[in-house]
Amino acid sequence: MSIYLPGDLVSSIKGVGPAIEDRLHHLEIYTVRDILRHFPRTYLDFSKQVKIKDLRNMVAGSFLATIESPKTFYSASGKLVTQSVAQDSSGKIILTWFNNPYIKRLIKNDTPYSIAGKPSFFGNALSIISPIIEEEDSFSLNTKGLVPIYPQTEGVNSRWLRIKIFELLKEAEFKDPLETELLKTNSLIPLHDALYQIHFPKEASERWSADKRLSYNEHLRINIVNRLELEKLGHSISIKAIPKIYNQTANQLPFSLTADQKKTVHQLEKDLKSPEFTHRLIQGETGSGKTAPLFFAANQTLSHGFSCALMAPTEILATQHFQTFKKLSLFPSQISLVTSSSPVILARQSAYGGKTGLHKDEPTLFIGTHALLNQLPPDLNPPLAFIAIDEQHKFGVIQRETLMKRNPLPHLFNLSATPIPRTVALGLLGDIEISNLHHKPYNRLPTKTFVVSPAKFKNSPKWLISELEKGNQIFVVCPNITEHLPNVSSVEQKTAEYERLLLKKFPVWSIHGKLSPENQQHILLQFKNTPGSVLVSTSLIEVGIDIPAANIMIIHSAERFGLAQLHQLRGRVGRGEGQGFCFLVPSTDDEVETERLQLLQKFHTGLVLAQKDLRLRGAGQIYGEKQHGSLQTRLKYFWSRKLFLQAKSDAIKIIHQNRQKAAKIASGLVSW
Repeated sequence: MSIYLPGDLVSSIKGVGPAIEDRLHHLEIYTVRDILRHFPRTYLDFSKQVKIKDLRNMVAGSFLATIESPKTFYSASGKLVTQSVAQDSSGKIILTWFNNPYIKRLIKNDTPYSIAGKPSFFGNALSIISPIIEEEDSFSLNTKGLVPIYPQTEGVNSRWLRIKIFELLKEAEFKDPLETELLKTNSLIPLHDALYQIHFPKEASERWSADKRLSYNEHLRINIVNRLELEKLGHSISIKAIPKIYNQTANQLPFSLTADQKKTVHQLEKDLKSPEFTHRLIQGETGSGKTAPLFFAANQTLSHGFSCALMAPTEILATQHFQTFKKLSLFPSQISLVTSSSPVILARQSAYGGKTGLHKDEPTLFIGTHALLNQLPPDLNPPLAFIAIDEQHKFGVIQRETLMKRNPLPHLFNLSATPIPRTVALGLLGDIEISNLHHKPYNRLPTKTFVVSPAKFKNSPKWLISELEKGNQIFVVCPNITEHLPNVSSVEQKTAEYERLLLKKFPVWSIHGKLSPENQQHILLQFKNTPGSVLVSTSLIEVGIDIPAANIMIIHSAERFGLAQLHQLRGRVGRGEGQGFCFLVPSTDDEVETERLQLLQKFHTGLVLAQKDLRLRGAGQIYGEKQHGSLQTRLKYFWSRKLFLQAKSDAIKIIHQNRQKAAKIASGLVSW
């Protein structure tokens, strides 16, 4: 008998050749650990076998029957068809297999079989296509009990995975990294039992016990590694809010704060006072005033002699923030715009009017794009008290982690209308603080959203022309600049197409990231000042664009964008008094993608869409894969805040008792 270790490559598993290995890689399965952690996405409940007559009202079922000798023939399309009839005391059912000549050899007359599948009707006759059959007296993985259904790919289906995982559970070497006492305290089952029961539960209670243990593993590992990492990074700067600065800032603003904004200001003051690192999400729809609390945080920080930073995804938005903060800040001379074309030193000189000596060692609010990552030195003096990231879904995990490699460790504030699934996950688990701005812009109608097939969209030119004749403006968005992928819309292609569709009666401009910022600004200004015009763009217009007369958004190849992007793009229209319309035109008729896009028809708030996106595609690298490995967000207990907080408490105790032991436990949990 082979003994497999968790790190052994799948190529070492008996029966896995190069072709199967390649297919497993498509499922992100590379090691024995990966395949055992390839958890079911659902289960078929075959715990109660039924009679054939009862299958008529079932989506899927399992039953005992004998099978007649199969017949084979070729269909009109050239497929090899193997067909037979199964029978029990209640009736008969037709069994059909395609391109499976081996099934004929497996079936024996007068032998009872356990049969499972999805019933349908072939005319008036009950039928099952590609049923699973097992001899009644054999051990059953596929037709009895709770049968696991896995994410699969061509050549590696759920049946293959069941057999292979069952074999590995017998042959792999297991070492439980958690002590028996800790398991008893938290009512957790041993690791081997958990892995067996998550794949092959005898009943629902076993599945939940397994889910809880494996989720606890994830949470304990996350919390131990996080706390050890934070200890290395050190503490954050502590700033006590000055009431005078608060009052002066409030008087400087041309508007009164909403109740939600006031609450968020005080939450930021509490964060800045703490020497412990804080990660906070400021969530609110476009126009809800997410930036306002940062005026207070920045003024408090600068008044104490420390620096801070605000990052925006585009130069256009960074420039807008710079102009607004410079106008409303109590310290306008201490604000610098940092872009790819303006180094920090020059930016500081500009901020201080070019006076010599003022650009060095002065507290500064740096506003810029991703250029801040490279422009701000790690030993910046005075150091950063906080970093704020506007529209955080535009920044990757690596970019955020680069900013956080500083000592002292700056607090991190994310601003977003549509937080990325990773951040929603952190919020649900309690590892990130959340401030919600519920206030919506007054007199703003929800944008009506429609998912429209390319064929139906061809009927739209007359309506578009009538809207343009009224002076309305249209955004057209494509994923690519040039046409280099089949069935994916491009700016070049759609610009020419709309000029033709609109009979060259209306101006059609195009804009994309390869144009200089000056050209982009010029085109946007032209578009803004020209009623009855069209702007074809990449997702460049996703943030920082405010054109009240633009009421129509058309997004081609919409399946190429995430829900967060689509919601942001939709937010560019309907910003005036008129009704906004958003048309999502996919290039594919994929059912899963259509279902995803239809979420935008049903829901109009970014946080809800982010939560739906989280359930659909998981949270990705919640904490960074290098330290934590891939996380099993498919587990139901993974989303238990109570379990997460219990694991967090346990992690603190374990580290306090013995840091080396804690690191060893975390390492052991990564192994399995």
